[in-house]
Amino acid sequence: MPLRHALDHHARQRPDALAVSISGTPLTYGALLDRLQRLDAALTSLPHRDHADLALPSGARLFAVAIGNHPAAATLLPAALATPHAVMVLDPQWPAALQQRMLAKLPPDVVFCLSTQTALIDAARRLNIPAIAVDTDAFDAFLAAPADLPLTSPRDVFMVGFTSGTTSEPKAFARARHSWRASLDASRLAFALTEQSHTFSPGPLAHGISLYALAETLELGAAFHAITRFDLADAHRAMTATRRIVAVPSLLAALCHGTPQDQVIEITTAGAKLDPALLTKARNFFPRARIHEYYGASELGFVSLNTHGRNSSSAPANSVGHPFPHVALSIRENGAEVAQGQPGTIFVRGDLAIEGYLWGGRKSGFRREGPWATVGDLGKLNFDGSLTLLGREGGMVITAGHNVYPQEIETALSEIPGITTALVLGRTHPSRGQELVALLQGDTPLEEIRSQLAIRLPRYKLPRRFFRATQWPLTSSGKPDRATLLRWLEEKDSRLAPLLASS
Repeated sequence: MPLRHALDHHARQRPDALAVSISGTPLTYGALLDRLQRLDAALTSLPHRDHADLALPSGARLFAVAIGNHPAAATLLPAALATPHAVMVLDPQWPAALQQRMLAKLPPDVVFCLSTQTALIDAARRLNIPAIAVDTDAFDAFLAAPADLPLTSPRDVFMVGFTSGTTSEPKAFARARHSWRASLDASRLAFALTEQSHTFSPGPLAHGISLYALAETLELGAAFHAITRFDLADAHRAMTATRRIVAVPSLLAALCHGTPQDQVIEITTAGAKLDPALLTKARNFFPRARIHEYYGASELGFVSLNTHGRNSSSAPANSVGHPFPHVALSIRENGAEVAQGQPGTIFVRGDLAIEGYLWGGRKSGFRREGPWATVGDLGKLNFDGSLTLLGREGGMVITAGHNVYPQEIETALSEIPGITTALVLGRTHPSRGQELVALLQGDTPLEEIRSQLAIRLPRYKLPRRFFRATQWPLTSSGKPDRATLLRWLEEKDSRLAPLLASS
């Protein structure tokens, strides 16, 4: 059902039940509905800007949120899910100049921010956009008298999201309500969710995996828990009240310290491949949990799913699983489907994808071929129907005349005992065109790495150089920061130590 109806139902049936708690600041379903009604009335009263690209309904407003995991997010983010208004989610980890450019490209009707974000507030005022500091009395003063929430249309836009902006200008996209309504129906069954699926998501609410988990939990009538910033003690306190965790692999790894948590029975993870060492660690730390590892993209929604039980998985562990419910997969090259087992570009067909970018992406990223859509990821369909990721278009390395996909080597490296993290890059070489370089964390000797890889990969796919990283930089979404690691490599940074054969 539409989230607006679900929230109204939960608020009237169980008004005192916990809806959201952010670092111990609680909001019940009754209080959440009241604040949504007041926020909707306040937004509707704002002067209307022309948002022609979004085609918002009459009375709807576009509001920007740049507050991270401040407790006010418990009201502002559900407002886009349950009212006709749309949210523009700005990542608080972006540089101030980038946030300002996003405001100028698509000026919202109002910006919700923190009082410390003075550059963003000044930029909004220059654009004649009201800026409301949620960590002051201004937010409560902005709210109006409550009124019943209006109906929402499935075809209307509810969110303007952005692709990663760590190495280039973010690409903006609009998502319509019907796509998440279809996703919620599919994920409820795929992740075995019930009204008791009280969820903890330790990551930033500006990122899709956490924001979607909030929507899942509120639709069920369960309690959603988050923390303002990651702290292991705070995270463990939040976990004690939950039965489910939603986190990218890097944060899941950070949680697996201390006393095992046997109250957690479901884990959902995405954003990077779950390597075998982390899978084993998570199975031991959460002994009763099933681990749902999905592959997807902000532009595509869910693509595939691999569910790991205590001793087995629903698909080969080095794959990203079988197609998600309601999704069909096709591996294509130059407009035609390739043979099973052959590499190509991953296309999906279903009702979860966006229509296109609002800006950017002309030469890369999301595109359509008839009913099929892709973000340019490369992969192959295995003979059991599971999907293996090979990398991203443009990420293929050509070395000594051979086409090599780095992710295939990264997967092989992650299977070697003692290696906790692995990343493979292509570096310019005078005779080979490019040479393969492996960056690792772990204590496995070089001779063992090479002998293990020789069993798993043909000779031309073996990295020629290996480095051990004393630090492992991550992007704000918890993925390995390839740009920083590549810069360290080119600059011969001391944080990358060459692995040498023992004498």
